[in-house]
Amino acid sequence: MAYVLYGTAYVPFHGDESTQIYMSRDYAYQFIDHDFGKLAYSPTPTAATEQELRLLNGTVNKYLIGLAWHANGMSISDVNEQWDWGADWNYNQQNGHAPNAPLLTVARWPSAILLAAGIIVMFALGRALGGSWTPYAASLYYALNPALLIDGRRAMMEGSFIFFSLLVLMVGVWLLEKPSLRRGILLGLVSGFALASKHTALFTVGAVYTGILLYLIYQSIRSEDDYSVVDYVLLPYLAIAAAITFGTFFALNPAWWGDPAQRAQTVLELRQNLLAGQTAAFGGYANFGEQLSGFLRQSFVVTPQYYEIASWQGYIGDQISQYDASVWRGVSIGGSVGGAVVLCGIMTGGIWSLIRPTTHKQDVGEPAGGIHWLIGLWALVTFITTLVLTPLEWQRYYLAVYPVIGLVAGLGVNWLIQNRNRLTLRRREPLADEIPLSGDDSRPDTLPEL
Repeated sequence: MAYVLYGTAYVPFHGDESTQIYMSRDYAYQFIDHDFGKLAYSPTPTAATEQELRLLNGTVNKYLIGLAWHANGMSISDVNEQWDWGADWNYNQQNGHAPNAPLLTVARWPSAILLAAGIIVMFALGRALGGSWTPYAASLYYALNPALLIDGRRAMMEGSFIFFSLLVLMVGVWLLEKPSLRRGILLGLVSGFALASKHTALFTVGAVYTGILLYLIYQSIRSEDDYSVVDYVLLPYLAIAAAITFGTFFALNPAWWGDPAQRAQTVLELRQNLLAGQTAAFGGYANFGEQLSGFLRQSFVVTPQYYEIASWQGYIGDQISQYDASVWRGVSIGGSVGGAVVLCGIMTGGIWSLIRPTTHKQDVGEPAGGIHWLIGLWALVTFITTLVLTPLEWQRYYLAVYPVIGLVAGLGVNWLIQNRNRLTLRRREPLADEIPLSGDDSRPDTLPEL
């Protein structure tokens, strides 16, 4: 966690950081001025740009940025304007569209802290999966992943998005392990915060809720009419969690108040228009083959991508060189095609452990069935949605797959080590006809215990 946090100041700047800081004005409107009228949706808004950004983006990060600059003695007058992507670097820097250094530093801390806190959740998920090595390997992969470090340390939504998405999965595991009303309420709260961090957290929230529900159905069918107490109490807790999820999301999104169904349709249209504009301007995937290639490159090779527009090399080239030369840049575990193949090979062992969890506690841990089912379904949903729904090769659109890879690879590392140890023990085991029946104290009387 210290490694993640210490490198925050060295990450090269991105224009979207300006936009996120600009959006933190909503913190002042809501918590300082108490003017909810500025946050309410209007068909004819006085500030159209603010309203569009308010609908397109999550709210958690901008509120935390506002809290950060407010706690550091700054005011809304210190907040920069939105980054103008139609103008060049010099125009934005000279006309107040870029944050000054103190504001940028303060604004990065909320996302970086949540990214670092995600290491704890990764470790806990690794322990839930089981195995002595799984939590360490999984959390190490997460902490060193260059893409997570770049975008999670920036003043952007990615830190809160990753943290709360992982927390949804962790609380889902807790609820499945030991159902209780408290854990149901907690699942609803963290799910609402995840959705309010970034709308694409919907896939994680949906996978967790669906996974728990399907596991209950499976258990009921398997036991025929013999329903357990867990089956009876878990379903109401899940319903309560769902209600709290939507309540929390709406509480954190004043722009959705009044007509949430219409707001959802508006957001979907705005999101489609944004992606269409990005693919038209920067070139999207032409076919599924290109889409699959981009997915494999960004998921397993992970060459750091500091910008999406080529001209930015001239603007932040010095920052990139300085960051690349530091120890804070992280390590691409894949790093090359060969490394990616090795990583996929390690993940094969992890996938095998997910599909066929052992009952030996020293190997995987118990209870394994429901936990492995839930995490496995979440991993599958994350991979499929990221592959199919990402229209162009921008690395920050692939961030959701890295925790999946970390956990599955961590489980694979544990599987390899455990099987290596077993093979070693089997090689040392004497054959039955080599064991003396009696009278020789230099030879064992019984088979060695594994």
